[in-house]
Amino acid sequence: MRPLTHTLGAAMLAFASLGLQAEDFQPLMKVAQATWPEKTHIGVICDYRNSQAEVQALARAAGPGTLITVADTRLMDHADKAATLLAARNTAFVVLMPHDRLFRDGSFGATLAVNTLGRKGVPAVGTTPVALRQGAVFSVGDGTHGEILVTNRLIGTVDVILPPRVFYEQKVGQLNPAGAGSATIAVLATP
Repeated sequence: MRPLTHTLGAAMLAFASLGLQAEDFQPLMKVAQATWPEKTHIGVICDYRNSQAEVQALARAAGPGTLITVADTRLMDHADKAATLLAARNTAFVVLMPHDRLFRDGSFGATLAVNTLGRKGVPAVGTTPVALRQGAVFSVGDGTHGEILVTNRLIGTVDVILPPRVFYEQKVGQLNPAGAGSATIAVLATP
């Protein structure tokens, strides 16, 4: 029995560590910065205590000169308030955290927030295919295996014209080389 216990314990540790890995936001930020080069204020809705590593990974990918405003939201019922807070702070677009406890891609809380943001003219982007079904304008990342997925229906947001893939792959290059710095993160509690 002991070997089975050790095997199961090792498997549980391996699965637990998968959930702790932060998303690679480099592909998402390459497309976002190629699409909206003038937009340097990013919004995030999440339980910051649990998603801090992912927000920091986003900040590293976004690089210096970018501001990330986090609506630290601990209740799904506050999705509308968090979206309104970010819209009032003039965030250019919102990035969905793929592993957040309440507002991850595919969650009901994220759907509520994305719809409220869309009605206020603030687009959302994600890293998994399910983000598109929630109203994100495009998605690219680990969950899409690097493929850029674009929605065929926009929810009250502006039109999004993505640059040709050749531009994305060859012209944008490495956004934030190692050691070049991170975006500034401002965390606000949702009222």
